[in-house]
Amino acid sequence: TFASRGAVVAGNAMHAAAGKVRDKALRMASEELEAAVEDLELADGSVRVKGSPDRAVKLGELAAKANPLRGAVKPGAEPGLEATDYFGPERGATASGVHAMIVEVDPDTFQVAIKKYVVVHDCGAVINPLILEGQIVGGVAQGIGNAFYEALAFDENGQLLNASFMDYLLPTADTVPRVETDHVVTPSPLNPLGIKGAGEAGAIPVGPLFAQAIEDALQIEALEILEIPLSPNRLYELVRGAVKSAE
Repeated sequence: TFASRGAVVAGNAMHAAAGKVRDKALRMASEELEAAVEDLELADGSVRVKGSPDRAVKLGELAAKANPLRGAVKPGAEPGLEATDYFGPERGATASGVHAMIVEVDPDTFQVAIKKYVVVHDCGAVINPLILEGQIVGGVAQGIGNAFYEALAFDENGQLLNASFMDYLLPTADTVPRVETDHVVTPSPLNPLGIKGAGEAGAIPVGPLFAQAIEDALQIEALEILEIPLSPNRLYELVRGAVKSAE
């Protein structure tokens, strides 16, 4: 997606254009089948008379007839079984949700292990559950990278020190936990499909949640984590500083 607008903007534009194509197909089939538009239905790639499935015409046949070879189109009609429409929302439809994680911190090495990760998400009407699941889980994986692994290191001359994946760390399949997800469906009132963007909701909460979970696990009153990524050595420095300040 781009700014979580793919389904919200393009999806609603396609929905509107598809509605026009549907209406046009029904009007054409009405003449072909000699039946009222309200007595027709679309099913299995055809337009058919309700209650009489044998009285039907395929959408492919209607599309061919909508493009006559000699361009003989009835006055007031447009050729082709196609339509154009636009959708430009005045305001964005933002998703909401909550993330929770359980972590363990090794007191000797300060290595952090995520034991459980749960996301309850609301992106309005769900169009494709499988893609949405991938969007959320992928976002969480990206957020874990931001929170714990990914950082650019420079020397005193501004030379990048970790310019390859040999030393620029990324989360991998064995470091990303199984993400449990659930959905609350609150349709957006800002577009006909009732959908919201889902691009950022997986990644953004991970960093602050990671920091808060570590604070809770360590139970050091003076420890306040306000930065990511948190490598074990950086976490050790923060803990040491918090302990010294409390002495």
